[in-house]
Amino acid sequence: MSPLLWVVQTVLAAMFFTAAAVRATRYDFAKRQMAWVGAVPRPLLLVISGVEMLGALGLVVPGVTRVAVVLTPAAALCLVAVQLLALGFHVRRHEPRNAGGNVALTAALVFIAVGRLALASL
Repeated sequence: MSPLLWVVQTVLAAMFFTAAAVRATRYDFAKRQMAWVGAVPRPLLLVISGVEMLGALGLVVPGVTRVAVVLTPAAALCLVAVQLLALGFHVRRHEPRNAGGNVALTAALVFIAVGRLALASL
């Protein structure tokens, strides 16, 4: 299971980090590409982006460095919280495609958290 966890962690980390970095550094571009970006105050968007970038790092850096590996499931669970908040936001805005993406990301993040916690208990 560990190789599958690594693949999922790496893919999600790349997705989260890239999307968050674009939203944080190329606001006008992000606003054109994602309608919801314009509905969120920019300071809040920067906080969300920062949290997602830190979470992305938390998905892979502890495992690569083998330091504080308990941070990986913690990062995954923090990103689950972000995704659940985003899910509520997108449901209220009647954006089923985005809401579906939030559900899929939440499931993958729960898989990571449970998988890493299970491996840690061995």
